[in-house]
Parts: sequence; structure tokens; C-alpha cells
Amino acid sequence: MPDLHVATTPLTALIAAGVARAEAREAALVLVDDYDDAARWGELLAAWRDTPFARIERVPGRASEARAGAAIEGAALVRRLRRERIKRTLRAGAFERLRALDRALAPERVFVGNDRRPETQYALHLAAGRRARPGIYLDDGLFTYLGDAHQRPIARRLDQFFKRRLYGSWWQSLPLVGTSRFVDEARLAFPELALDAAPERRRVPLAPALFANRAFARLARDAWRAFAPSAPRARFDTLVLLPHTRLFRRGGAPDARLRRLLAERAGARVAVKYHPRETLPDPLALAGEGAELLPHGVPAELVLARVARGGTVLGEASTALLAARWLRPDLAVLDLGLAEAPFALLARAFLAARGVAAFASPR
Repeated sequence: MPDLHVATTPLTALIAAGVARAEAREAALVLVDDYDDAARWGELLAAWRDTPFARIERVPGRASEARAGAAIEGAALVRRLRRERIKRTLRAGAFERLRALDRALAPERVFVGNDRRPETQYALHLAAGRRARPGIYLDDGLFTYLGDAHQRPIARRLDQFFKRRLYGSWWQSLPLVGTSRFVDEARLAFPELALDAAPERRRVPLAPALFANRAFARLARDAWRAFAPSAPRARFDTLVLLPHTRLFRRGGAPDARLRRLLAERAGARVAVKYHPRETLPDPLALAGEGAELLPHGVPAELVLARVARGGTVLGEASTALLAARWLRPDLAVLDLGLAEAPFALLARAFLAARGVAAFASPR
């Protein structure tokens, strides 16, 4: 029986591709439309000459909801009610397609990167009819090792109450990704550092070799041609990886410090990559300071291939920094230290212990 992979982010899709290729089993991929470039990623992975997926499908997600709700007009309460109606309709459609796929494939193993999402939990629930614990969790980044910056037990209890009545008894409101009762195994970059230490779940290391190979070099090339056709052979001295700008809004504006950083590196080729869920092309207006903007849709893990050997990666409280340290040990990986939000502070200490040094940023 084929394996089923359900990805809500480009990172999960990449890890799924690496794992599926290594295991050489028949596999199918479902992309949840949680970000604007999910459709393009589906096309890219389907056309990749090394793709391990015999079938790639896409189901509605957050980005679908945002697009459908963009034209809603009226009073605030009316807009909210209509958006909620759209959300329920699209999610019902996603569940219907997942049921059809489950019937067609009857997978006994379901790989997910975020088992707190309704779509991933539903796919796991369906497969649990054949195998009690069909789930294999794929490293979802910093949340695997740090959890949430804010503990919200009351909110989780309310979420559990309402969603169980909406979805059914299979729904679980989880304090930590990868810990649903469906998950039997976790594939992690740093298994020894995982917060989850439950004895009923195995923790298996992900090897960098899954991604540092010719097949993924070809995928990186294909992605670059698809997302940045005007710069097919670009190489960068410095790569700046930014988290979603809402993190900065909560912890203080970093604009002036980022501009001074770019001014310090005048003459070097500096690329800036914003978070995939940013809606504006350049929310911090850094292109005017000499930075080359990279498409939001290209995962940082593939952009790393465009950084010159011995180059520098700078970032802020992000999974991408952890991936850079893991996948490119030749690079200097530095933490900008711009945000003061709780999760950023938590991440900073964790990254420092992994060899991500603090950047002496200009003031």
C-alpha cells in the first residue's frame, strides 16, 4: 500500500520528498493550500524528474479561505460570519477529497508535519481505521524543540470542546506538534533535543544526505527557474532570512537596524527572503537599500544552495536558521537579534546552543 504524505508548508513537502525517495516506496502527496504558492509547488514537484510521488493532490487551506474571503463586504460582524461560512465549506471540501483519497489508496502510513491542523488530523484519523497509529511526524522546525512561546491551556480546552462538537471525537487539541495519539514515530533533525519524550513514540534522525544530493540540486534549480527566471544563476555572499513581519510588530520595529546592516554590506551581493505567508512583496522596503528580493515561495532550504561557499546567512528566530546550520556547515549562520517577542527570545538561546552565533548588529 502506498504511503500518504500531507504537507502544509514547503518545508514539509521537501522533507516528505526526501523521505519518500530514500524509502523507495510508492507514495502520494497532498498539499494543503495554506500558502499562496501551493499550486505552483504541486506543479514543480510533479514535473521534477526525481519525484517520488505517483500522485500529487491539493486541498483547500488557509490561503484558499483568504482568497475566497477577500471580496466580502459589509459590517464587521457580517464579514466575520461570511468568512466562517466560507471556511466551513472549504474545509468540508478538503475532508471530502481526503476521504476519496483514503478510499483509493488505503494508506497504512501517513506522514505529516503539523498534526494540529484539521486536515492532517483527519487524514490520520481515516488511516487509523486500518492501523491504530499510522502517523509519522516530520520535523516541523523550531516548534518541535521549543513548543509554543505562550502556554494557553484554557484556550486549548475551549478549542477541544468546540472542535470535537464540530468534527467528532477524533479531534485533539495538542499542546505540542507531533504528539497526537495517531503518531507512532517522529523523523527529526535533532531527535535528542525534541521536547516530546513520550516512550510510545520512536524518534529517528533525519540525515542531511537526504537533501544534499544531485536530485535535490535539480529540484533547487527547477524551483529557481520557476520562481526567479530573471536570475537563473544568481549567487549571493549574504542571505537574510526574515520571519513574518508580525513578529517585528510585536517586538519593536527593526527597519532602521536592518537598513544599517545592508549599508554595512554595500558591495556584497545580499539577498533578502521574506516569510512565505507575507502578502506584500517587500513589507520592510529593503529593495531600496540595495537588497535583492527573493520570491516568497522558494523555501529557504533550497535558497541555501545559492549562497557562496563560506558565505553568511543571517536570520531571526526561524526554522530556516536551524536548517542552514544543519544543511550548510560551511556557512557562517548568525542570529540578527532584532525582535524581542517571547518566541524570538526562546529561539535565540536554543539557536545559540546549536552554533548559531549572535550577530553584532549595527545600532
